[in-house]
Amino acid sequence: MTYHHLTYTVTMQNDDGGVILPRPYGEAFDLDDGLDELIASRLNRMEKWRRFWGRLANTWFFTLIRNMIPTLAIFTAVAVMALPDKVDPSVAAFVSASLTLFFISPSVITSNFSLWVGLDRLGARGRTRDEQDSSIERILNTLTESRLHEHMRFSNLLAYSFLLWLADRFPLGDETRGLLLVGSVLTASIAVAHSILVERRTPNHSDDLPFLVHHAPSQHKSTLQDPLTEILVAHLDPESASRFTLWKQSIVGNFTKKKNTNQSIEHILHLVYLHGQNMISHNQLIQEFEKLVGPKKVKDSILENPHLDLPTLSRLMGHTRAWQSDLFRQMDRLQFGLMDHNESIAGHSWRLDASLPLRCGESRGDLFVMVNNLGSKSTPIELEVHVPDGQPSRQRFRLTPVPMTPPDHPLPMWSNDEEDVVTWLSNLVGTAHVLWLGVAWADDIEGRRPIRITIRHVDGQTISSDTLWTHVHPRSSGGESLRRRMGVARTVARRWQNQALTHSDRSKFIAP
Repeated sequence: MTYHHLTYTVTMQNDDGGVILPRPYGEAFDLDDGLDELIASRLNRMEKWRRFWGRLANTWFFTLIRNMIPTLAIFTAVAVMALPDKVDPSVAAFVSASLTLFFISPSVITSNFSLWVGLDRLGARGRTRDEQDSSIERILNTLTESRLHEHMRFSNLLAYSFLLWLADRFPLGDETRGLLLVGSVLTASIAVAHSILVERRTPNHSDDLPFLVHHAPSQHKSTLQDPLTEILVAHLDPESASRFTLWKQSIVGNFTKKKNTNQSIEHILHLVYLHGQNMISHNQLIQEFEKLVGPKKVKDSILENPHLDLPTLSRLMGHTRAWQSDLFRQMDRLQFGLMDHNESIAGHSWRLDASLPLRCGESRGDLFVMVNNLGSKSTPIELEVHVPDGQPSRQRFRLTPVPMTPPDHPLPMWSNDEEDVVTWLSNLVGTAHVLWLGVAWADDIEGRRPIRITIRHVDGQTISSDTLWTHVHPRSSGGESLRRRMGVARTVARRWQNQALTHSDRSKFIAP
């Protein structure tokens, strides 16, 4: 008898933490090869299903029936109680359960896919070191809460159907049957109130930027070198910020003047903002874009950019303006100053502008200060912010704004032949020293409070001073204030994107 000895060679690796272990996938397997593609494929597959079920849930028919089901449930339960001989509880329960499964399930499935996509993109595996955990955790918590509410709505309606079916197991006139029918009416009433809450708080299920509406800014820089770019990024969720970075990289090579690409990016954002405010027409916007990238590259590089097209970029600007309207009001005042050639421009001296919300919730607020040197010489100055009973009460900064002599006459908003506000506004904001400061008060401070802003020469001589007033509210009211601001941002962003969509492909998805 002949025995054949088979020899197996196991390839050993000496880089596994000093421990000699076999490679389970063979010698040719590389940890990096194909792993990224597998993860990306999984993410794309989940995103595809999220968008599929989201589009289905967002159709007008599904939305209408989804909102009507809880109300119909109340009338059905009342009809079963009032007309026991004509309305069969079991049939009503079957119809109600079928409607729930068919019309509520898409939104429930979408909420699950939204959370799974969020966990994969923003969770521990998808998170980079420079991303703020507080912002990400807020988004993930909101997605988890949305899924919980969808499951509760689904469970409430199924519980209602079960109570109707169970009531039919008892004869007419039985006390248990009556209690079950009363319980079904109560359950349906809870479902109505809860459904209204869910529909109000749930954004568009198939949103192209699903995390933006759940994002609230947390950390930011105090000095804004490129104000619009930096404040925009500060108000973007990690995924939207990544797309904005890719958009910047894709558009930089298309500028006709490549000396200062950051200034060109700022100018594009200024133009999108002015267009969103209806200060310039769409044709004027296109002509300004042509000056930046050339007539042949406007469509591919800006209007239909694969990372952020014009409607989506308009949405991001509207979202940012809704969060920090005070900074944009400063830009509006500068714009009107150029159009009217008022004293703040005609003085050819220092220009100080500061903005603070009329109401500061959570005992804190965002103070924006813009200082322009409208003279001809570069001069260092000192800026002091005094917040009585604040934390801290005084802040001092040494500034040296770039000098820029403004025009000596009123400017038109837009002109193709002469100087206009569109050009000068971008230049003046770019040369200004813009500060974004957080001001705060102790928990026991409440009511109308002042903030004083002063700029001085380095020798102590006062140049200009201004006092702002705000109403401070305690921290206990901060949660609803944050939710309200997020809702306002969602509404403004939708209006700006829809406005931009009127000049592009109307079949494109419209954001919530």
